[in-house]
Amino acid sequence: MSNAMNYANESIDLAVAAWHDAIETFCRLQPDGDVKAGPHGTRAMVSGTPVSVLNAVISTTREPDVDELSAFAASFGNKGLPWSIQSRGTGGDAAIEPIAMRCGLTQSFALPFMMRRLDADVTNVTLPDAVSIRRVPPQDHEVYNRALACGYEAPEQVFRGFSAPAVLGAEGMTAYLVEENGTAVATSFGVLINGHVGVFNISTQPAYRRRGYARAATAAVLRDAYLQDAHTAFLHCTPAGRGVYESMGFSIAETWLVYATP
Repeated sequence: MSNAMNYANESIDLAVAAWHDAIETFCRLQPDGDVKAGPHGTRAMVSGTPVSVLNAVISTTREPDVDELSAFAASFGNKGLPWSIQSRGTGGDAAIEPIAMRCGLTQSFALPFMMRRLDADVTNVTLPDAVSIRRVPPQDHEVYNRALACGYEAPEQVFRGFSAPAVLGAEGMTAYLVEENGTAVATSFGVLINGHVGVFNISTQPAYRRRGYARAATAAVLRDAYLQDAHTAFLHCTPAGRGVYESMGFSIAETWLVYATP
């Protein structure tokens, strides 16, 4: 495995386990959420949100148990939501592709899993005078939801699960708003778990992009996690966001293979 951070496999495995624990915690906070685990490393999770990667059958081990994954996929109750099959690495492509095709999951893509070690540098965040970052309390869930929807240029209903008061108030979970002159312009979300912090929901409203607000939103998650003794951060990146995260010290630890609803 090529890994610029020189993490041992054990460190990557711990970060991946933290990702799964974070997502499963999120699923359990949802009214229609559900989580199941098999004895050989396959998990099924339903978040109830219309996002394929958050309703999934996932191989959590480096080498998928194909029979177990196939059985989970065949019985997966996606409740009419977009869903996916995911595995770590692309080595299982030949075995997993036929399973995905039988399930109608014809869209495939690579999903980089990035990591960085946290240090005191993450506490150095400089913002213009008109810009501030604040944590979002549960009572501001509508403000956060609107900012998320605008940042992702999607309907507000898509993000109800992410901005639900139960999520914003959950232990270890913190939402952030970047505001310019009192207007919410960017978002982030951190999940602190087992000495790790997951970085999620990084978005910036179109009119405010290329001003460093996504970077500031990400840095807020890292800073607070470091001050709470977290040692490692992780995230999944899109091609558009990869350069920003690399400039912040993240590097790709491994790449996941995803087959999803088209």
